[in-house]
Amino acid sequence: MREGGIGMDATGVGGQRDEIAAFVDFENIRHGTVSSFGREPDPISWRDKVLEHGLLGFARAYADFDLLPAPLRARLEVAGFEPHHAPTRRTIDHAGRERIVSRAELALTIDAITTALSRPDITTFMLLTGDKDFVRLVALLRNRLGKRVIVCGLPGSVSPDLIAAAGEYDLLSLEPYRVDDGAVIRGIQTYVRQLHEGFVPTQSHMSRSLWRFLDRSALPSEHIEAKVMEFVRRGILVKRQTINGQNQELITTELNLDNPIVVEALESWSPPAPAPDGVVHSTAPITE
Repeated sequence: MREGGIGMDATGVGGQRDEIAAFVDFENIRHGTVSSFGREPDPISWRDKVLEHGLLGFARAYADFDLLPAPLRARLEVAGFEPHHAPTRRTIDHAGRERIVSRAELALTIDAITTALSRPDITTFMLLTGDKDFVRLVALLRNRLGKRVIVCGLPGSVSPDLIAAAGEYDLLSLEPYRVDDGAVIRGIQTYVRQLHEGFVPTQSHMSRSLWRFLDRSALPSEHIEAKVMEFVRRGILVKRQTINGQNQELITTELNLDNPIVVEALESWSPPAPAPDGVVHSTAPITE
């Protein structure tokens, strides 16, 4: 067995390839991809990773898809992964703080055990996650149910305990992804300048509207939300509390004009002439 690679031969009896049951902790993989690489995950690459080990016998991804960009769900289906919607539950603790509890982990665990018991023909399980919380599931599949388990996650974000429990891992590889940050910053500045008076930029509205002000060669529309989140993490975008034109309290998301990257991107730059209508249209206040 070889750590970090395919390890065991995926060819079964009679030269037929084994079937793989693949379970994706979508929110975990997406968070790591967006935070570390500034891009949305590519389920096609996950499919190709599974096919290195065998045939795709069962494939399901777990997340609250109401909170994610719609194209991600379609991309999963194209890759052969069934999206399993697991709504998050919001609660308020005794101190008045909001707690968000994901049900995706529980749904994934139940389905993995059910598959192991009902599909004895599937002997290899692949978990696309780096979350330590799945150690007990991995140990059960391997030690009690006799399954081969492969952990597949992002470099630098997989729990060592999870790898130790599985005994095999095969890290996801991401192709270099180069984005002209300066072009995106100038697109954000153009977007902000064309908002109606009294309207303020919020992260959600910016993510939905920025495609109008960017060349797709600079940043494909499906990666805009991830890039905005990355800019917030890097301090290129900052959040501030403010009151909009409808006297509503909002959290704005604005360019940090003191950030050296922003300064360089906007230096000696002249914004383009407005379009004929000159604004981003909206019939309602922009809110998060």
